[in-house]
Amino acid sequence: MVAVAAVTILGLAALVIVAYQNTPMPTEAQQAATRQESVITYKDGSTLARIGTHREEIPLSKVPKHVQDAVLAAEDRNFWHEPGISPTGIAGAMFRAATGGEVAGASTLTQQLARNYWAGLSQERTVSRKFKEILISVRMGKEMKKEKILELYLNTVAFGRGSYGIQAASRAYFHKPVDKINESEAAMLAAMIQRPEYFKTFGSESDPAKQALIARWNYVLNGMVEKKWLDPGKRAAAKFPQTQKRWSDAPNDPNAGYLQDRVLRELEQLGIDKPALETGGLKITTTFDKGLQDYTNKAVAQIKRQNGLGKDIQFGLASIDPKTGGVVAAYGGPNYAVQQFDNSFQGKVQPGSSFKPIVLATALDQGVSLKTTMDGGYKRTINGATFTNDSRSENGVYNLKQMTAMSINTAYVELGQKVQLTNVIDMAKKMGVPKDTEGLNPTYTSLPLGVIDTTPVTMASVYSTFAANGEHRAAHVITKITDNRGHPVKNRFGKSLEKLPWQKPERVFSEGVARDATSAMQAVVTDGTGTRARLGARPVAGKTGTTDENKSAWFVGYTPELVTSSAMWRQVKNKRESLVGVGNYSQVYGGTVPADLFKVFMTKALEGQEISPFQPPVNGGQVAPWAKPLPTPTTSTTPTPTTTPKCRPGQPNPPQGCEPQTPDPTGTPTSPGSDDVPCNEYNYDLHIGCNPNIPPPGDKSWWCAKPEHRQDQACRKEDPPNPNGN
Repeated sequence: MVAVAAVTILGLAALVIVAYQNTPMPTEAQQAATRQESVITYKDGSTLARIGTHREEIPLSKVPKHVQDAVLAAEDRNFWHEPGISPTGIAGAMFRAATGGEVAGASTLTQQLARNYWAGLSQERTVSRKFKEILISVRMGKEMKKEKILELYLNTVAFGRGSYGIQAASRAYFHKPVDKINESEAAMLAAMIQRPEYFKTFGSESDPAKQALIARWNYVLNGMVEKKWLDPGKRAAAKFPQTQKRWSDAPNDPNAGYLQDRVLRELEQLGIDKPALETGGLKITTTFDKGLQDYTNKAVAQIKRQNGLGKDIQFGLASIDPKTGGVVAAYGGPNYAVQQFDNSFQGKVQPGSSFKPIVLATALDQGVSLKTTMDGGYKRTINGATFTNDSRSENGVYNLKQMTAMSINTAYVELGQKVQLTNVIDMAKKMGVPKDTEGLNPTYTSLPLGVIDTTPVTMASVYSTFAANGEHRAAHVITKITDNRGHPVKNRFGKSLEKLPWQKPERVFSEGVARDATSAMQAVVTDGTGTRARLGARPVAGKTGTTDENKSAWFVGYTPELVTSSAMWRQVKNKRESLVGVGNYSQVYGGTVPADLFKVFMTKALEGQEISPFQPPVNGGQVAPWAKPLPTPTTSTTPTPTTTPKCRPGQPNPPQGCEPQTPDPTGTPTSPGSDDVPCNEYNYDLHIGCNPNIPPPGDKSWWCAKPEHRQDQACRKEDPPNPNGN
């Protein structure tokens, strides 16, 4: 019997030597062992969402020693000294395998890694697989540094809750990175390795699965003391740690779903498919400012409460950094769990008169001056269709700046014809309106009045072209995509995403056009239909919009730092209803509630930032040959009768006893001027609420530079203007 045993052992030894020589060290990892979750972050780096297999690679140098010690105490206390296998354990396992016994046991940490990491090793419990595992483990022990083996193991092993690797496990159970956990927490994670799908960390102490985990946790701590890796005093004081209920460290807030959906749509456009996202370990940095994103919900709730608006009233709010085109914040809805439809990215409503600046930009780009005058008669028929202004008092000849500030419908419809609607459509596309937008049709004479269907994000993107001095960057939510080590990635077409498409701006029109258009839209806010959007001393440009039948209302505006669009509509089931009679309003205009929402959000967004001025207008171009002549003034000795001033919707501090205007659903309301108020530099050409012939208080240099005022008493050098304006 002894001779037979000796022959058997010698035969096994010879077999092992031959097998060892013919078993090379693997070079390719199993696909399952390298899968990693992708992480989406806010622009400040804080976690927004985690997607896919929960694995996050981390170098061994970033894993605290007490965490390493806990894992070794649990799985392989002789790791640093053994040759990749346990000789006595392996001898027994090999003998049992050779004689038909159970193929199990004796797995060191290195053997576990060999089985779970390298390609070509199955999980089957067979003699051939066990032999191969042993031989590869021996090679690993000889050819790889111990530190590298431990690093691979810590990034591969399963911990439960769908997490693989020590970093993902730390986030899964404690919501913090592995370098922030203590000895007790490290021991619990190490204990989970033995039975990750059975052990329970949460629940009753009487649960057998939790009792088994606590016993394993004690085993790990005792092993750390035995190996002198843990002070006995700390061991005695150790308490089983409390874990979190949910696995992720991503915030559980009402906006997260909207933000994640936006990122996923943009990744698809960039050529990153779902499998790559779920297994590729991508790091995706977004444009979202978490503080401002959270504030959108508060701002909308505040506006609803102040104006008595119900659940049927929907809002869209989108804010873009014009320097980058990045969406800083956007209101999706009250809560993604309740409403998955994204109001700001998917909510398509007509923008009304907030579309007019696109027509204005087209005209200015063609060399048409702001001083070009047009027929703004209250009621006009153009191309066989009849159009009216919002008020019968809006009935005269206006220049481009005036008709923008006062939102003169009839003049703008004609302007669209003069510059040609095909050119307006081309301009709209260059400024960010999608090519397939419904209603973007040159046969629609009413196009300048905003009859297209569009989203708040699109309109913010359009206006960002003005704020960026004529350059356009596509609206986007992603700033950077890398792998888990910070290297650029390629999409499914093999194209590198080191540089993203929107990082290079497109010149749409000149800076002079942008500055002149901005001056016209500043007048909207200083003296026109958007006065409720004023931000104190901070300059604001923008445009109101109110659609046919009063089914939506808008304010889109900007400062040099930020562009924000605010839209409002009423949704009853699947049907859009009129805003007439909602909340505290008989009729809602873009200059009322939407302007208020713009102001509330922008006040918060720009809080503490230095005030930057807009560049002054260049007053470029020429008066168009088709300009409408101004009516010839008539001289009369009869005193001008006193007229009752008109009330303007959205007007702050309206005159006492003012006569309400009769609203017209096709435009935005305005009011005529006053004879006893001097104009400022911005509304001089508009004559809205002011008399241009009265010297302004303070600095009169701009007023005195006008040819018609050079001989005025207030402008004579020998008689300098009174600084008090008296």
